[in-house]
Amino acid sequence: MIDIQTFKKNYLCSGLTDEQVQEIVDLATLRRLTAQEQLIKAGEQSSDLYVVMNGRVNVLTPDGDKLSEIGPGSVLGEISLIDARPRTADVICIGLVDVAVIPAGELRRRMNQNREWGFIVLANLSRVLAGRLRQANEKIDELFDKVSDTWDNAL
Repeated sequence: MIDIQTFKKNYLCSGLTDEQVQEIVDLATLRRLTAQEQLIKAGEQSSDLYVVMNGRVNVLTPDGDKLSEIGPGSVLGEISLIDARPRTADVICIGLVDVAVIPAGELRRRMNQNREWGFIVLANLSRVLAGRLRQANEKIDELFDKVSDTWDNAL
């Protein structure tokens, strides 16, 4: 059984009523994974959304660099949910992990049918992705500031 309280704590459901959150929970199925099991593979064509219910996962770049470690209440797969393109990162379980899997097609249909909460969910996703883009821009700027021309101090 999927605990609605975990959904109510994550950004995806921020601003939704209990009944609206329950509609999203009703779409989900629970999946259990073990340590080192791969939940998401970069490049795979899948748009399902995941909510970590229990346990922790590492989010890695395709070449293995760690982007983050996340736990209960965290949402995964939002980029592919929105643009229906291949996954951008690998997600590996650290230990025993339970995730709620929300099928992208069904979630999109429900968001379209109930535009009131569909708009709220889309706005929540947009805010988080915009925040991540701002962080990435800051990081890129920091990296460019550190790069120096090898000829600057040559003479």
